[in-house]
Amino acid sequence: MTNQNRSSDNGGKGKQKNGKAEHSEPFLNPYTFIPAFPREEMTGAFADNPPAGADRLHPENWTGTIGVRLKVQTPLLLLDTARAYEAPDAEEGHLTYPVLLRNGRPHLPATALKGMLRASYEAITNSRFGVFTGHDEPHGWRRVADDARDMKPVRISEDGQKLEYWQAVRLPYYRDKACPKYSRNRFPQHGDHVWVKTKRVNNGDEVSGIKLHKEGFPGQGWQEGYVFITKQNVEKKSDERVFLRQSHTLTVKLTNELRERWESLMAHHREHQKDVETDGDFQISPHRVEEERRQLKPGTFCWAYAKDGPIEALYPVMIPRELAATDHASMVPGKVEPAPQYRDLSPADRVFGWVAQEGTGTRLAAHRGRLRISDVTCVTATDKAVVRFSGGGLPLAILAQPKPSQGRFYLSDSAAEPGKPITKYTSKNDVHRNGDRALRGRKAYWHHKLAADSETYWTQPPSSTGDPTQRLIGGLLYREYQRPNKPVGESDLTAGKTAFETTGETQRDKQNRSVLGWIGKGAEFTFTIGVRDLPAVELGALLWLLYLPEACHHRLGLGKPLGFGSVHLTLDLPRTKLHTGKHWAEYYRTLDGDLPETPANEAVFSCIEAFVLEARQQPGFAEIDRAFSAAARGREDLPVHYPRARPPKMQGSRTPPNPAGESYEWFNANEKIQGRKVAEHRGRSLPSADGTQGRELDVYPREN
Repeated sequence: MTNQNRSSDNGGKGKQKNGKAEHSEPFLNPYTFIPAFPREEMTGAFADNPPAGADRLHPENWTGTIGVRLKVQTPLLLLDTARAYEAPDAEEGHLTYPVLLRNGRPHLPATALKGMLRASYEAITNSRFGVFTGHDEPHGWRRVADDARDMKPVRISEDGQKLEYWQAVRLPYYRDKACPKYSRNRFPQHGDHVWVKTKRVNNGDEVSGIKLHKEGFPGQGWQEGYVFITKQNVEKKSDERVFLRQSHTLTVKLTNELRERWESLMAHHREHQKDVETDGDFQISPHRVEEERRQLKPGTFCWAYAKDGPIEALYPVMIPRELAATDHASMVPGKVEPAPQYRDLSPADRVFGWVAQEGTGTRLAAHRGRLRISDVTCVTATDKAVVRFSGGGLPLAILAQPKPSQGRFYLSDSAAEPGKPITKYTSKNDVHRNGDRALRGRKAYWHHKLAADSETYWTQPPSSTGDPTQRLIGGLLYREYQRPNKPVGESDLTAGKTAFETTGETQRDKQNRSVLGWIGKGAEFTFTIGVRDLPAVELGALLWLLYLPEACHHRLGLGKPLGFGSVHLTLDLPRTKLHTGKHWAEYYRTLDGDLPETPANEAVFSCIEAFVLEARQQPGFAEIDRAFSAAARGREDLPVHYPRARPPKMQGSRTPPNPAGESYEWFNANEKIQGRKVAEHRGRSLPSADGTQGRELDVYPREN
């Protein structure tokens, strides 16, 4: 067994507030957003236009080659996917990848470099998305438990036109103590018509006795009702419900709007959860797999959400999934969606190429682009460039999937301000049901500056020192890129060990991958960019990306959320040859001379200047520049990792990676914005990259 988090800068006491110790542990989420602004007001070279004709070189446009040098600042994952294999000592489905080599040397595909440059180019020119598919349906999200207090039990009237308010009482069902049974020793089933007797327990009514209705009225103190079973579909669920008829039934109209919203939710379940399976811990809610439970017909019982007003929606369970007010495709700022036709190409489309979205049927349907990458070469000796791992390789940490249901991270406060985070304390319902939202922009990954500058972060300590992921480095860092060893078992926990202690056994399963090596820090590559007939502003944007300050980095390859793939690009002026169409025309007229000796630095800086001057006139460029530069530089005062919760009574100044994962705990805690125990920093949205909107996130102490 290994202990962890021994090092502490302040003994784990944290900050003091109102005389009480308060833990504070700020961090950066691995991704942020570069704002994307509506393109309707873009002008000049930034506006939508078809590319110049390919029949000739235009006099004022530039053609030639650009030499580039790339230096690896954090390890680069170049993985040979064709040679991946399942190791015999790993669980089924766990893949191990060798380093991608060609002729014995590290192979960096030109397509990877082109993709990296295009992503950055799209961002700084506020171009259209190159690809944006599969986002034309509202996504589903789960309501928070606090919404249950505003759920009212209702029944569809016999004529199907009204909603009848009933009373719901708890039916003990999943407790250690057996729940009430019928006289025939049968447990209550969904839809049973019953008589129940209740008692008051913990500020609520609970069933203490139950009989089938057809057996006759049991006598005074018994009430008529129907059993409502939704199964053990959430953590720690102990009760079902019985809906009781009230002596004076209040009714309201069942509107077409309520019906349509119910049908939309049920259609979502049909489409996206056809093959749903339980994870072994919870049961499946009946409406997810049974068509009968999806019907809104006379006699149907359900829950009505009504908070401070009329009923907003009907649901089959008390804490349901819900649909957003609109789909993400509708939240894209104007003209930032992929170009619908050839005449509407943005700068990135004209430079890197464009293909019409599948199914549009538009003609012309593609543009080849004016940029090519070639001659990619690793100039560092292979034995120095490649860091190899013995045995089964290094098990990587689990890479989280995109979570569009976390609207606080992906959506803006309003469509008019796409870069502004949603105001803190906004309820989850308002996050998703407010139609005045926009996507925050383009996802970008932070340069992990602390990790890049560390002398030991990317090295492996001796195995005798314990789990390397649980050892604090420099007071702020844990090895986020590596998956922790297996957590201790339940028997160890009862013996006094903490939930974050691990064994000496690695975790290799379907959730993660292992690598046999990577391209180490300091390795260098060279490559050439060929450009053809590019206007000065469009070429200037590319050169601007190749001339970033030394502290700024591009992100390349796999594992970017874990800190991999920070690279710095340097323009190689001696290998850069650029000439205008006028120069090329003069050359081809004679065919007996050389192209004029145009100093590369003059061509480069004149194009960069043209780009910067025109960019400053475009709406939103200042915000784009600040966010792009902030992410490219990283921060030296904060570690970068996925959100995580802090176990109770944990000692030490910072929380290590959780061996069991469970990142959802942070998001659950973040939604607790009601009640007297609400912390000031809950209900938080993802701050802006440049720090002008919101402050960094904080690890939440987990409740006992």
